[in-house]
Amino acid sequence: MTSNALRGAIDSGKPFRLRSGDGAVIEVPTRDHAFLNPTGRLIVVFTNDDGARVLDVALVTAIDYAKAPENLGG
Repeated sequence: MTSNALRGAIDSGKPFRLRSGDGAVIEVPTRDHAFLNPTGRLIVVFTNDDGARVLDVALVTAIDYAKAPENLGG
């Protein structure tokens, strides 16, 4: 994964999941839950229980966005 792709996901403001090479799935519910370090090599994802996960950007294999509801607007 590239830091630019992750920055785009964070800046989109949409909830997303990160998948890592070891099969881990990390939820990112809001843009305030994820930050890239200044070099773009690490991403820190904060959890709702005051924890954090630090991932090497190169080991992130996918960004998954939630499917939009089918009945938008009625």
